[in-house]
Amino acid sequence: MPLFEYRALDASGRMLVGTMEGGSRAEIFEQLDRSGCTPISTKETAGKAAPSRTWREWLTPEPRPEDITAFTVDLAMLLKGRVVLDEALQIVTQMETRRWLVRLLRELHGELSAGKSFSQALAAHPRLFPPIYVKTVEVAEMSGRLEEALSGLAEERQRAERLRKRFVSAISYPLFLVVAAVGVLLFVLLYLIPQFESALQGFRDKIDPSALVVFQISAFLIAHIDTLLIGFVIMLGAGLLVKRLGRGGDLWLRVLSRLPLTKTILHYELTLTFARTLAILVRNGVDISTSLRLIRGVVRQPGAAEEIDGVIADVRQGQRLSQTLAKRKLLPGHVVQMIRVGEESGDLADSAGRVAVFYEAKLDAALGRLIAVVGPATMVLVSLIIAWLIMSVMTALISINDLLV
Repeated sequence: MPLFEYRALDASGRMLVGTMEGGSRAEIFEQLDRSGCTPISTKETAGKAAPSRTWREWLTPEPRPEDITAFTVDLAMLLKGRVVLDEALQIVTQMETRRWLVRLLRELHGELSAGKSFSQALAAHPRLFPPIYVKTVEVAEMSGRLEEALSGLAEERQRAERLRKRFVSAISYPLFLVVAAVGVLLFVLLYLIPQFESALQGFRDKIDPSALVVFQISAFLIAHIDTLLIGFVIMLGAGLLVKRLGRGGDLWLRVLSRLPLTKTILHYELTLTFARTLAILVRNGVDISTSLRLIRGVVRQPGAAEEIDGVIADVRQGQRLSQTLAKRKLLPGHVVQMIRVGEESGDLADSAGRVAVFYEAKLDAALGRLIAVVGPATMVLVSLIIAWLIMSVMTALISINDLLV
């Protein structure tokens, strides 16, 4: 039986870390719940008994998040049309043409036919179906609201994907400028500058040193071009491997969380993620403690997980969610007030949903401002670098001309 490492909070709010044997992550969560603890996270240890993936499986592309969203939309539409879940999975499988996605759908159908619940079948694919997705489906299955839950999940995933595309578009233009600038610089340094080398022979000691810097940089790049290319290929391969393994990113988040322009954007994203996830889970009948634990697994901003740990501990001790949030700097004060109003009116999901809509608009506006600032700033920087190159070359050539005259 696989061995799992777990992190949980006891009744007093103290963090517990240990190992436990179980058949799955869901079983570990149930054991911790029965022992009076609030599970935070679990993962299989290095010595787990689960079968390793073959090299073919590593090279086989997995369904993208957009594919899972499309699958969720199709399944919800079929269930809304009074098609039973088993037949709905078969229909979606027949409609799909991508082999890797067909394989996933067949596995889900096979596990469902073997007697597992739909949430258990989804839980066997944690890379594709996050805990929030699985828990929402699990609660919806018990309440008989699977179609509504899938529709809500699909809608929220589509909103998140639109924001993700907006963010990608916000950074694509500056990145394009940077890549273009690097290409131009390499062309100038590796091809054009060496053309002037012969003109400098015998005059290097008489030319202003600041004008010779560009020629020294060019000589260095030419002498070490092989090493630089190998290093670039290694870095690219390491980056792709890290992305494939689903790791990394914490360092970049820590850097971005300290920059003036991106710090506000990350704070908006944290508030949006917290409110939207809370609205989805509470609306589908998930209790507050479990919702907070699932939210903890979603947020990525530095320090946010530790803050949520404290919130979970306070809620487990009987405090209201708004009360414990007011003591921390996790969310803005007006957001906490909205959550308090939702608790008092008995419609926490609606209040959290309104907060999510409001911060989605703020985040979109902040991304627009980022594009407006970073794009021109990058263009100015690229122009200055190219101007420096041209001026350095021209200064060196004018110096040679003056000496000859």
